[in-house]
Amino acid sequence: MLNTLYGLLRLRAGPQDLPVSWPLTAVVFAVYIGQGILTGQSLGGEDNAGRTLLSVCIQLLAVVVLLRLRGHQERLPQTLLAFAATGIVVSLVAFGFLVQADPERNQPLLALAWFVVFGWSLAVDANIYRHALSVPMAQGVLISVVVLGVSYASMQLLFQGQ
Repeated sequence: MLNTLYGLLRLRAGPQDLPVSWPLTAVVFAVYIGQGILTGQSLGGEDNAGRTLLSVCIQLLAVVVLLRLRGHQERLPQTLLAFAATGIVVSLVAFGFLVQADPERNQPLLALAWFVVFGWSLAVDANIYRHALSVPMAQGVLISVVVLGVSYASMQLLFQGQ
């Protein structure tokens, strides 16, 4: 499974290469949520648990609805496992950069590194959508951007002023 995760992170594998296991998916998804809450708290943000849960729920809803629309419900456990496992890794990498951020200093290399991680994250998500939904990569990118936009807009709406 670690080789498949490595392949997912390099856009060389898809969720179909992961095992079909609801128990494994549930454990990895729980770790993904917990890691999101803990890293958010350590960065000092407010309402981290709510923000993490909202983001995960939007992603979960998008995956369920899109797989159903495409007639690929059987791919759900592998797709959720792919998103959770890659999300853990990408979040940890991003966290490594974010803890170094100092709002009092100009840090262009750190900003560039974070931007690269952000782009990589979108590409990984697009690759997962591409494989799970059997669509071209361009559609996977579009879906990733739309889901990210919905998540961001929802957080702004629900957590504005915080």
